[in-house]
Amino acid sequence: MSDHSLDTEIGAARARGLSLGQRIGLFGGPVVGLAIALAPPPSGLEPQALWVAGLLALMAIWWAAEAVPIAITSLLPLVALPLMGMGTMREITSPYANDVVLLLLGGFIVAIGVEKWNLHRRIALNILMVSGARIKLLIAGFMVATAALSMWISNGATTMMMAPIALSVALASGGGQRVAVALLLGVAYAASIGGLGTPVGTPTNLIAIGWLEENAGVTVSFADWMAVGVPVMLMMLPAAWLVVTWGVKSDPQTANAARGVIVREHAGLGRISTPEARVAMVFGATALLWILREQLVKLPLLGGLTDMGIAIMGAMAMFLVPHGARAGEPGARKSWALLGWDDAKAVPWDVVLLFGGGLAVAGAVQRSGLAGWLGTALGGLEGAAPLLIILVIVTIIIFLTEVMSNVAAMTTFLPVLGALAVALGGGTEITALVMPAALAASCAFMLPIATAPNAVVYGTHQVTIGQMARAGFFLNLLCIVVIVGFFGVRTGAFG
Repeated sequence: MSDHSLDTEIGAARARGLSLGQRIGLFGGPVVGLAIALAPPPSGLEPQALWVAGLLALMAIWWAAEAVPIAITSLLPLVALPLMGMGTMREITSPYANDVVLLLLGGFIVAIGVEKWNLHRRIALNILMVSGARIKLLIAGFMVATAALSMWISNGATTMMMAPIALSVALASGGGQRVAVALLLGVAYAASIGGLGTPVGTPTNLIAIGWLEENAGVTVSFADWMAVGVPVMLMMLPAAWLVVTWGVKSDPQTANAARGVIVREHAGLGRISTPEARVAMVFGATALLWILREQLVKLPLLGGLTDMGIAIMGAMAMFLVPHGARAGEPGARKSWALLGWDDAKAVPWDVVLLFGGGLAVAGAVQRSGLAGWLGTALGGLEGAAPLLIILVIVTIIIFLTEVMSNVAAMTTFLPVLGALAVALGGGTEITALVMPAALAASCAFMLPIATAPNAVVYGTHQVTIGQMARAGFFLNLLCIVVIVGFFGVRTGAFG
């Protein structure tokens, strides 16, 4: 390409609105990647491993800067790894169809059905109806409703549904800016915290599960994850509620006005429709099968039942169960079933590809010997207290994800955790490092860029960055205490 053509391309990129940070990432990623790849290899490390490290650095920078679409960055291993000789095509391509990737796909489709027929709104408003008339209890109701939904559908989508309701309540109550900030931050924080509860609650959970299965031979079932995620979620929710309601004062007039909004919104729902009821049955059956799978596989003919298989069954049911809607209802004309293929266009395919790309490059890190070399280099930490190691990991990831995508941070950091786990030895240690890291990746509460829920509530223009940063900083610290304390008790680090 000529210099003139390059200048034209750069000018076009600027015209499309790339920020300075995105432009730096776009050109800096390849520079950093090549610098690592062409550096003299340290003792004990093959040159091939440095090329893999360079690819990982390039992908991390592009993911963080988001100058290149996430999905395109995630396809790089398909081009680069064969050229490096880093495995067969089957080894390189199979992560893109990993069972965890397909579990995520099925979960996304089930969630689209729930959102299409407004079942999530009915669930949320019914929870809010029993939350009482006091403002602090109403905020708690919003947070419980948001967290419950966010366990099953995307954190961002949950926040986009709940934030307008919260804002209406805040304005109608006359409680002032403090109540509006508390409600909106409560919704954003609860959406992130709720995602901790299930594997499908947030992508970083599935990234951790997929990495453990691919690279450590450790299988974490749906129920296994919930045994960790739900207790942490239940501890974090009250902590977040205390932070956002600190200084909020309630009076009967404000509380009654707020409740009036909820009652009107609830009354506007009307009776549950046939499509809502059928979506609820599919959604409920899918969730129940996930929770009971470990018992079900002991039954005849069900020994091969997997979490992925359940997710795909739930997704298929959305396309097979007739919606039963009346002719005039929204969505009734698009398909005869609960979902039509046009609805599947709403699946975030970039996230699906990101999982595959992350697992593909993580596998190359293992095959190249880079993970083993890192493990040897980190061997000096072998004598450190496990609790101290978990504390350092959780703290680094929480504050790292304030300035970059939690998915990108987790995908980039996993090979390092794996190497550290190898240095410490044993599959148990691997799980004890990776699971706290995955939970920590969802606990960035300080900045709008940290998570989609933060960005959504900041976009209402009712919450300033200063207000979010102050509340988020204290919640970050509480999150560190909760996660480290929980895993300390779980691993017996406290004796």
